[in-house]
Order: sequence, then structure tokens, then C-alpha cells
Amino acid sequence: MKTLYISDLDGTLLDKQARLSARSSAIIRELIGQGLLFSVATARSQSAVGYLRELQVNIPSVHLNGVLIYDNRKRQYIGCTPMDTATAREVIRILKDFDRMSFVYKFDSDCGINVEFERLTNEVERNFFEVRKDNDYKSFRQTDCITVSDDERAIYFTMVDRYERLYPIYQEISKLSGAKPTLYRDNYTEMFFLEVFSSQATKAAGVMKLKELLGADKVVAFGDNLNDLEMLQAADIGVAVGDAVEEVRRKADLLIGNSYEDGVALSLRQFFSSEA
Repeated sequence: MKTLYISDLDGTLLDKQARLSARSSAIIRELIGQGLLFSVATARSQSAVGYLRELQVNIPSVHLNGVLIYDNRKRQYIGCTPMDTATAREVIRILKDFDRMSFVYKFDSDCGINVEFERLTNEVERNFFEVRKDNDYKSFRQTDCITVSDDERAIYFTMVDRYERLYPIYQEISKLSGAKPTLYRDNYTEMFFLEVFSSQATKAAGVMKLKELLGADKVVAFGDNLNDLEMLQAADIGVAVGDAVEEVRRKADLLIGNSYEDGVALSLRQFFSSEA
């Protein structure tokens, strides 16, 4: 039986300061060296790569909530599920109706990810930009007006704000058949993320693609937040860390230790030893 173990990053494998503990890192590296089939499914894109290298992950990973598949050996994206242009334009229209614009990710198979934005709305978005603006794998560009041309592939919209500001936008975008919005609390602040991508791209779909690509027989998935819920339900065993949000804890098949107490790594060790 070939099992794929897949974990979310923020709030699941990482602690409350977005750090990967030395103990978790050592345990997972050792298990991978022994043959553990382990990777991550995350809302991050290139900011996940440093963690993946530290863990010595040698199989592909799922990025941007299922939009992209990243090959950790070749260090390049090998799969992309973009939004269709008409849907992307409708998302932009809705955002402008609410006088709210987001970071818009566009994908080029030669150049990778480019991110555009009109303005930075709050401190969390300013920090998001500052941390990522010098990343070698993507460019950030401020523009007066966000547009999507016919030859561009818009893949992802992300914004951070108060729940009451984002929820009406979430409701409107939910009416679009080609778009998948997800609204969940930021792991590190009191704010919420609203992220929008193709309705064909979810963490669950990305993990199932990875399962097929690797020829795995079953999936054990770890998560903590609402954007992990479909993935946990699609897995053969859905595992919630102890400090996951209530709905995820309630619907998971298994509850383990907290994210900041190496819950995922210790659980992986137990799963792997039971299969030996």
C-alpha cells in the first residue's frame, strides 16, 4: 500500500510565527529518507519553497490552494489551472463595484508568476508585499488599473481585510460558476483572507492529481483551516491539528497535537511506523 502524506503549511505544519520547528524538520527529513511519501498543499506559492527545501521534499507539491503543481526536483511549475478570461474579468468587475482590489496573480510558463496590484489597503497587505517583493521567482508590479487581456492567464486573486468587508464580496463571487472563492481567518492576525481561483482548482483536486501522478493508493491529509476542509474530506484519512478551527476539528477523521507542538511530524512518525 503506497500512501501519500500531505500537509497544509500555515497553522498546521508551521507554528504561530510561521516557523518550521527544528524537531519537525528533523523528523520529517528522517522519514523522507526512509521512504515516506510526503509533500504539502498550501495557499502559498514561491514562499513555500524554502520550507520544502529544508524538509528535503523530493516529490511535487500543491500551491495556491490547488492552482499550481510545483516540481521540487526541477524547481519549476509542472501544472497550472488558470481561470478563464471572462470569469477573471467578472471577478475584477465585482471587486471594483465594492471599491476593493486584490493582488492578482498571472502565470507565464516561461517567466513564472507575476503579481499586480492597484493599492495596498492595510498593514497586513503592506507586509505581504514587503516580504514577497524581492522574491526571485515572481515580480510584483503596481498598476493604475488591473486588467486581464486575452493572452494572459489570471490564476489567483488574494486580499486581506476585515470579515465584514470581505463577506459581501465573497457572496457575489460565489455566484460565478467559473470561480471558487474561499474565505478564512489569517493564522497570524485578526484579519481574513479572501482568495479566488478557478472552480476547477482546489486543494482537494490538486492533491488528487498528485496522488495519480505518484501512483499512490491512499492519501492522509493534515490541515487546520477552512481552505483545508475539502482536502481533508477527499483524503482517505483527514487529520486536524489540535488548534485547528472548530469546523475542521469537528469534521476531521482524526485529531492530533497542536501545530506548535510538532503535531504533524509526530503523527507522521506514528503513521509511518505502523505501515513498516
